[in-house]
Amino acid sequence: MMRDVMTGSAVFMVQVLGQPSLRDVHGALRPLERKAAALLAYLAIEGHTPRGRLTSLLWPETREDAARNNLVHLLRKLASLAGVPLVEGRETLALHPEVRVDVQSLFLAGEAASGVPLPVARASLLATHDFDDCPELEEWLCAERERLEEWWLLILRERATLLEAQEAHEAALGVVLRLLDLDPLSEDAHRRLMRLHTRMGNRHRALRAYERLCALLRREFGAEPLPETVTLAQSLYRPLTLASASSSLISA
Repeated sequence: MMRDVMTGSAVFMVQVLGQPSLRDVHGALRPLERKAAALLAYLAIEGHTPRGRLTSLLWPETREDAARNNLVHLLRKLASLAGVPLVEGRETLALHPEVRVDVQSLFLAGEAASGVPLPVARASLLATHDFDDCPELEEWLCAERERLEEWWLLILRERATLLEAQEAHEAALGVVLRLLDLDPLSEDAHRRLMRLHTRMGNRHRALRAYERLCALLRREFGAEPLPETVTLAQSLYRPLTLASASSSLISA
């Protein structure tokens, strides 16, 4: 548990990216069991949800009355773990306003101008759990993991663009390297890398980045870079050619 610096109210931190866990009222990190983690992740992403929808996702093969009873017990276990109820509502459930879930912070980080820091590392939604026994929930989870992956790439691209526009080249370079780690075949990311190296006075590094891209594309696809990438590379080679020619004239 933390306290909101603006209001002084308690804030309960829930992690559903990677290993699901909860920071309790004493500040201890508690692991979340599979269906508790799924419930909190679903409410964090989807918002207010009818009880019937949640029971059909979490206990698809169970009679409705028994499934609703299971949900009541699950909510009580969560409240006991946290020290206070984390979920509120009667027939429609939602997270308590003082609950903060890491996946929500990821969406906020997508607003590049918001000042929200990028997460330290990318982690998959409910990474340590699977839900083969809950087919509809598993389908939702797979779709959300894919959507979050795309969102994460978008966040990195937008943050790199913002930092480059602010001429914060070193910070932008760090973001671009993270982007390439996730999507090594992205020519856009390679062009960003080339531009940043050039603006930081490392033209030779920019050219090596281009040569690595060429080798990668030939190995993976038997293809050459896009025309805009080639044009950028040619603009980098040209000053080196002129410098070499000038040196030759001076030597002569």
